[in-house]
Amino acid sequence: MSCLKSAINVLLERGLILSFLALLLGNQGAFGQAGSSKPLRFASGQHFSGGSASMSSKSVLPSTVLKLAESEQYLLWVELKAGKMHLLERNAFGGMETRQIIPVSIGKSGFGKMEEGDRKTPVGVYRLTSFLTDQQLDDFYGLGAFPLNYPNVLDRQHGRTGSGIWLHGLPKNADSRPLLDSDGCVVIANESLQELYQYIETGVTHIVLSDEPLTWTESRLTETRREGLEQAFSSWKVAWENKDNPVYLGFYAGDFSDFIRNKTQWDEYKTRVNNGKRWISVETSNVSFFTDLKQPDMVTIRYYQDYRSSNYNWRGWKEQLWRETDSGWQIVYEGNG
Repeated sequence: MSCLKSAINVLLERGLILSFLALLLGNQGAFGQAGSSKPLRFASGQHFSGGSASMSSKSVLPSTVLKLAESEQYLLWVELKAGKMHLLERNAFGGMETRQIIPVSIGKSGFGKMEEGDRKTPVGVYRLTSFLTDQQLDDFYGLGAFPLNYPNVLDRQHGRTGSGIWLHGLPKNADSRPLLDSDGCVVIANESLQELYQYIETGVTHIVLSDEPLTWTESRLTETRREGLEQAFSSWKVAWENKDNPVYLGFYAGDFSDFIRNKTQWDEYKTRVNNGKRWISVETSNVSFFTDLKQPDMVTIRYYQDYRSSNYNWRGWKEQLWRETDSGWQIVYEGNG
């Protein structure tokens, strides 16, 4: 008993007792709330795969990550129900490890955003698109904010509306906020927000807002699926470069839409454009595959594209949504990303 008391005293002195209890309770209760306690910090190799001893190596990725671009060193994962955000870092084994667990606050009405004004935090995979400084904001948003690209493609396909979903700091006159307290944003302590700035590359870094606990998968267990999608993606690109329109357009699903054109209109448009080129060259880099949290047959591919042709050149980020079917992978959306 004296040992237990000593351990509790140490935790109290370090301000970690709430975090310690949260880990013991798992997801039975909230980790805390924005500003309620200091982040839990883990050194390299100290905490990975959720602390699971069953994982045979550190070559593990969060379950929704099928492939992470080499340029993405960090990933944020928010467990909405538990009120905690994981800062994940790529390791030398091709997997990721938890570096910090940070208390967060979310929407007053919980999560699962569907429409403007419902005060819910979205569920999905998003990017941190930019950074708004303290000088650009009022005191309510703390020392800064990272806007998210909500609504993303999947949100738009499902008719979800709204905007202004941010990762931001505590109001300057507040030390903490309850778990359910924002209008849909994710809120963290200002000290944590300032520290995160060094890990986030705006326009590139992803944040996963999940209604389920963070789970991990060994890379080798998803190898077949990942390689199948990589092969389909490569074959699509080769057919495009070869101006083989029947094969190239065969990768697009019958229900394809880019929110402007349906499949028939897309086929007509791309056939006309491709036939107007003497040659086409397409290079892709920084490719990521993210499986949808609710529809595991759907994978978002984001990549940087360098397109060159006999009469037009273009560089920039692209995004596609691929669906896995019994007959193979098909594209259901494509656009700039």
